[in-house]
Amino acid sequence: MNRRIIIEKPTKTTDATGQKITTWSEHCRAWANLISGTAGETLQDGKQVTEDVRWQIEIRSNSLTRAITAEMRVVLGTQILSIQSAVDENEDRRKVVLTALERK
Repeated sequence: MNRRIIIEKPTKTTDATGQKITTWSEHCRAWANLISGTAGETLQDGKQVTEDVRWQIEIRSNSLTRAITAEMRVVLGTQILSIQSAVDENEDRRKVVLTALERK
């Protein structure tokens, strides 16, 4: 595992004007292997609107990484990845595999 990532969790609050605000705080840090990045695009009226990159990320399993949910996100340097799923691979409690989406 050769990349350091940060997992952040959302906190939803309301500001003084009643607007809902989401702030992010650190849930944990982990060493990770980036397994793959596959690209796709979203089209609207025949024009590319967004480009998506889907990543698989392996991290060591512990009590904090097993608590990761799809509401959280991955910070990888300057990249922000939305977590789609977090699975304890083979249920052996050795590693957790995250599927995450980066929108460009």
